[in-house]
Amino acid sequence: MKKEKCVIYFGFNNPLKFKRGVENEILFQAQSLKENVEKYYIFFDDESIKFDWHGINCIGIKKNKFRFFYLNALIRKKFNNKKYIIHSHNYLMSFFLFRKTDIFTVNDGLYYQANELNHKLKNLFRIIEKKVYKKSKLIHFISKFSKEKSLYYGSNYKIIYITTPFEKVKKVDEKMNWEDDKLKIFTVRSIEERANIELLIELAKRNPNYDIKVAGKGPLLKKYREEIKQKHLKNIELLGYVSDEKVRNFYETANLITVLAKYGEGFGLPIIEGYLYDKPVFASDICAIPEIIINKNFLVKNNVEDLENKIKKYYGEIPTYNFKKYYEENFSYDKILEKYKKLYDKFF
Repeated sequence: MKKEKCVIYFGFNNPLKFKRGVENEILFQAQSLKENVEKYYIFFDDESIKFDWHGINCIGIKKNKFRFFYLNALIRKKFNNKKYIIHSHNYLMSFFLFRKTDIFTVNDGLYYQANELNHKLKNLFRIIEKKVYKKSKLIHFISKFSKEKSLYYGSNYKIIYITTPFEKVKKVDEKMNWEDDKLKIFTVRSIEERANIELLIELAKRNPNYDIKVAGKGPLLKKYREEIKQKHLKNIELLGYVSDEKVRNFYETANLITVLAKYGEGFGLPIIEGYLYDKPVFASDICAIPEIIINKNFLVKNNVEDLENKIKKYYGEIPTYNFKKYYEENFSYDKILEKYKKLYDKFF
């Protein structure tokens, strides 16, 4: 009797509470699997929980000091009689896993991120990263940049770009609260240090004719909201969590998209999401962004003067670019999923 096939994903967040790049990646990676392959997503949560998410069996393990033992016990007990592969996005889960990880996806190298922050445990992270690579059969990088900044020096790896699930998100009939007489600027970012929200606040301060909206949660959301309030800025709004349907509406109704970063941008998903909706994207000239951007004219230095100048100089030339076609030729859902299908075929 043939064993049931399944793929077990390791990630970070409960996707019903908080969905960012990794959760989106797991979603479309899972959708590249054949119908006879079961899909599981394991993460740590505030409580033990199970639910279905777009056909993926989600299992949340309660966060406590024994969580990695529970993880190994779960794998051994639940999947022992199945033919399974583990596709991990989580360094610590793979590090503490008793068996090897089959596919490990690298968005950003663990040591690279820690070194950029000068984290006091960066040398420990270096050990963890190298150990995880040794314990993984195949390393998947989401960009050439993420490969270059990793500590992986072997040859058993693949570089496959990511795509966006927004091709599948339905449009909702809801009016977005833009100021009609202003240039509408939109971005989706995790509200943390590397997102360079300060630059958008300064842009809003200098340009009252801009209406800037930022979708996303993060540890610095309260801090930046308070700063905006103290500066009496009415033309920039940090929206917090926004549903995918509303995010789609913001993309469609905006004039342009920005993707600003100080460091650690392994791909830049909002760039291709902007292109999906045929919008120009102005983005920081760092990390993997130059690898993804349609033309270097849309790259900006991390200062408000250059961002202002690039918008004023190149926004008028937008009709000469076909952003949607660029997306379809390089990052479309079907094209990227076909590459993942071939990746999984190596294991089944």
